[in-house]
Amino acid sequence: MSELTLLIVDDDDMHCELVSEMLEDEYQIYTATTSQNAENLFAEHKPDIVLLDISMPGKDGISLCQTLKQEHGDDFSVVFVSGHNSLEERLRAYDAGGDDFVPKPFEMKELLAKVHAVAHYQQNKRSLKDQEEFSRSMAFQSMAEASQYGYVLQFFKNSMQSKTLDELAKHFFDMMSNLNLITSLQFHGKTIHSYDQVNGQCSPIEENLFELLRGVGRLYDFDNRTILNDKHVSFLIKNMPLGDEINYGRLRDVTAVIIEGLEAKYLDIEREQALRSVLGKVQDIIDTLSEQIAGHDSRMKTQTNNLILEIRASFHELDLTLEQEEYFTALIQKSLNDMDNSDDGMHEASNALKQLAVSIQASLQG
Repeated sequence: MSELTLLIVDDDDMHCELVSEMLEDEYQIYTATTSQNAENLFAEHKPDIVLLDISMPGKDGISLCQTLKQEHGDDFSVVFVSGHNSLEERLRAYDAGGDDFVPKPFEMKELLAKVHAVAHYQQNKRSLKDQEEFSRSMAFQSMAEASQYGYVLQFFKNSMQSKTLDELAKHFFDMMSNLNLITSLQFHGKTIHSYDQVNGQCSPIEENLFELLRGVGRLYDFDNRTILNDKHVSFLIKNMPLGDEINYGRLRDVTAVIIEGLEAKYLDIEREQALRSVLGKVQDIIDTLSEQIAGHDSRMKTQTNNLILEIRASFHELDLTLEQEEYFTALIQKSLNDMDNSDDGMHEASNALKQLAVSIQASLQG
């Protein structure tokens, strides 16, 4: 109980001295013989317990207690001491905010027991208050953490719809603003794309910092800044709360998740762009092949029609028999059928390539 402070208020100097000597080994003692002195000492030292005589000249103990409670709250305990041991006096003490009552004359053991009991009560109140403050602090921390992860989840949801690095950077900066962080972002794959949350583009020195700090590890702190690196993505936090251990630790965990998400989405966008490039090439091949097939069909039909006309026109000059004419006609028809089958195969190959292009396009559109 040595950490508790005790203010003894009594107009009898000897009473103050006697009680002080009895309790000074267990409490930090202050004494006052007037109400004004008691108010000044209370304002200065904020004692845990006030041992207060009711019958005092000027402002009595009841009025003094009410004043202290009104001005300083209810975090301290009051033990009233009175020479009037009546029900009315005890009720007055209780209504004024007293926690216990000691009638005069009293045995020192009785007073000591009363003070110890109130001290134990005061310590329990303090312990409950500390627990309440701790619980409230933990609740606020949990709310803050849940809010931060909520912003991260919203970012991942938005990033799934991003088709370009510009869109991804915008969603990233929206999330960082909600986390009260100021950042720059760089994608460093085959080409480098840099973004700044405030100015739009990174300054030359920031570009240089990204290049120099890619090899320092996953996370690196310097001054009040933190850079996070992955294989193809880095971002620089310019106002990391390094002095706030709890918030800093929480943000380290959050940003570690963010950098992994950015890396995964970057690779996804790169793969999609590569597929789109392949699709463009396939489409070019299909268009070229279709044009060539169409041109080939047109030329073959023209040449075939001309050949048939020439052969039929020459039958009478060759002086062929009817059987010979029928034989040559059947031979020509067979050749035409074979050419048509060959053309059908080319058309089927062209159609297969078109279906492939449609399938790739559908997969890209999700």
